[in-house]
Amino acid sequence: MTLPSLILSGLAGLIIFQLLVLYRDLRRNIASAKSSGLPYVVVPANVFGIFWLSTFWIWTPILRRIVPASLHGVWINVLDPEWGHRLGHEPFVEMNSDVFLCVSPTKIICFVADADVITQITTRRNDFPKPLEMYHRLDIYGKNLVSTEGSDWRMHRKMAAPSFGERNNELVFNETIYHTQALLRLWDQKAQSSDKNLDVAGDTMRWALYIISGAGFNVRVNWPHEEEGKDQKAQKPNESSVMMGSEVPAGHKMSYRQALSELLHNIMWTMMGPPKFLKKSPLKVHRTVGTAVDEWGQYMDEVYEIKKEQVASDKHAEGMDIFQALIRASNIIDEKQTTVKKTDILGNAFVLMLAGHETTANSLHFSLVLLAMNWSSQRRLQQDVDKIINGRPIEEWKYEEDFPKLFGCMPAAVMNETLRVLQPIVNIPKSTAPGRPQVFTMNGQQYTMPGGTHVLLNCAIHRNPKYWPGPPNETDKKSNIKDTDRFRPERWLLDKKPTTDFVDIDYDDEELRGPSGEDTSSSLFKPVKGSYIPFSDGYRSCIGRRFAQVELLAAFAVIFTQYSVELAVDEFASDEEVASMDEESKEKVWRKAADKAQHILKNNAASIITLQLRGATIPIRLVKRGEETFKFDL
Repeated sequence: MTLPSLILSGLAGLIIFQLLVLYRDLRRNIASAKSSGLPYVVVPANVFGIFWLSTFWIWTPILRRIVPASLHGVWINVLDPEWGHRLGHEPFVEMNSDVFLCVSPTKIICFVADADVITQITTRRNDFPKPLEMYHRLDIYGKNLVSTEGSDWRMHRKMAAPSFGERNNELVFNETIYHTQALLRLWDQKAQSSDKNLDVAGDTMRWALYIISGAGFNVRVNWPHEEEGKDQKAQKPNESSVMMGSEVPAGHKMSYRQALSELLHNIMWTMMGPPKFLKKSPLKVHRTVGTAVDEWGQYMDEVYEIKKEQVASDKHAEGMDIFQALIRASNIIDEKQTTVKKTDILGNAFVLMLAGHETTANSLHFSLVLLAMNWSSQRRLQQDVDKIINGRPIEEWKYEEDFPKLFGCMPAAVMNETLRVLQPIVNIPKSTAPGRPQVFTMNGQQYTMPGGTHVLLNCAIHRNPKYWPGPPNETDKKSNIKDTDRFRPERWLLDKKPTTDFVDIDYDDEELRGPSGEDTSSSLFKPVKGSYIPFSDGYRSCIGRRFAQVELLAAFAVIFTQYSVELAVDEFASDEEVASMDEESKEKVWRKAADKAQHILKNNAASIITLQLRGATIPIRLVKRGEETFKFDL
């Protein structure tokens, strides 16, 4: 037998052996699925494995073409990792269950859209821990509250919790007002140019970065138009602020602004390996991200030393930015009384920055798009903001007076509804330990979650009609959108106050509580516990929940006291053509833009960390109130 023949025979044998192993593992996983009592579908690959996440867009169209249509079903739909966003609750309807398993040769995945089951999972944190293998790459600068469990997590949570009290919320409120004003001045300049369409996705991302830099680290980042001297209203920082702009300080290769932007917007490349390897990559994007990792770490080292000195000398004791609060809570100044390391503080600072900017930026972006598609909701938002602000100059706005009012009417309804229809995390991950199946109940029956299962709290819970009842006519005649799928913030408004109080998270240790208050206002519609999870739920719910809520509501107030947003229709008609149209013609051209926007929101929103538009934009414009061209609803 020749050498090539031997090699081919060996390869064939290896392939056959591997296929047999996969077949054996698939049979074992199917047996586990059957014993659970839950319905299940069989798929050819682990939907959330690295290989499939990287290549599913190649294989799913091929499978849809080669597999007869009569054999399509839930199994082929769930091969799209974003199916919960695109299809909503329909796959659960097809499975006749709000909990079902997805079985592949290498993994069992459980999708959950039942509120009671979600509550059981989120309150039994030892039985359903976070799958930490998904998060170890977030330890770029040190361990943190996202990448730990058990006693380590408790230590990180206790250290981070004081950063999110009411005093820091006031700082967030003020920073948001300042940076939203700066954002509007940038957009005003854009409105005067030949291209009036806004870069909403990019600008809101910068807006959120600058707010968390200020409120989180007392680092004032200049907007480009402020730095260029085009903004005469740019605010001077307070004396304890660290100023950062586009200049590269001595000892650095990037500005703070560039390092932060490159790192956070390309974070997934850091999953490939340590920064030192990225910097040796032949691809420029890898080298840039590797450098940004080092640069931002160096900046944080410098800010850490400044803040540590301030805390040690008790200077600016009233300062409650996150970095100072982390240092105070860690007792790191008194080294004999703490086991906390500097890397613990830097690790938490990084994940709070990462988690705290992208979710809020995307939520503001999506809110503006959805309001541009729903004029009646936008108008009601403006009316409620007007009643609260009552013509007061922006310098007189106060967090303790204005936030509770904003949180109890249409601004909060818009925020809640945006987070319902476009949940930041499509699948919130939990797990069961290998060899440790967990019993749970659903609809009065007992089921068993197999050990080693990847459990996903699916965003389809937000479109489950069992928890989100609609009006009698469930389908809108114009848009043919089911009520559970449509943006309708009015669903959160009540004619009278709820008869039952909102029940907040019941922690077993008060020090773990973090932000106080509700996920949603007690004066608005109160969802069934477990049915509304944009910030997750239970012990590991988002510690920055109130931070994000303050940002969004303050931004709504600043924007909509002065402006309206509307879809740009440039693709279908010029400004001159629109100006000569009657109302019926305007509505036709607007509806073309709205239909396209709806298509993009459904098909071009995808996740790397959080859900955002990928490879497509929805052009919108900012116009002065009273100068709107389009006043239509989707």
